[in-house]
Amino acid sequence: MGKVLRRLRTESGLKQEQVAARLGTNQPMISKFESGERSLHLGEVYAYAEALGTTPQRILQEVWDSQRPPHGS
Repeated sequence: MGKVLRRLRTESGLKQEQVAARLGTNQPMISKFESGERSLHLGEVYAYAEALGTTPQRILQEVWDSQRPPHGS
């Protein structure tokens, strides 16, 4: 999930500090989410999506898609 969160954040043009401020946390926590050191609870996925200007469904779908093997494998 961390790679998806990092990609969506950079696509949104946001820095970790900006996402942290929107979530009411600190930059090291965002780094932990993005590195996979700390996972998100379901409610946090919703808050994170709002902070990134996307939907929880998009985050979860992209995580799901990243876990699936490529077609033909």
